[in-house]
Amino acid sequence: MGLYIAAGFVGFNFGGNFALFPSATADLFGAKNLGANYGWVFTSYGIAGVVGVAAGHLAKEQTGEYSYAWMAAVLCLVSAGLALVLKPMAAREAV
Repeated sequence: MGLYIAAGFVGFNFGGNFALFPSATADLFGAKNLGANYGWVFTSYGIAGVVGVAAGHLAKEQTGEYSYAWMAAVLCLVSAGLALVLKPMAAREAV
């Protein structure tokens, strides 16, 4: 039951990505470059969705269990750390 509740929370909040990605892309790369860069961001988002599922399936097939799921958690923490280090375009031009 807990898994269904957690999946529901993720699903209900999932649409927020589509509101946040364009504004974050504009902040990071400048509004002038939004059209070109957002295409790359959205494409990489789609590729990661397909490759991530395939990688999880391959790990399950190779090991017979999901014990290596901690690697995904580590990658999430690394990406969160990188997000904290990134500077928006305006801050980079000011330096």
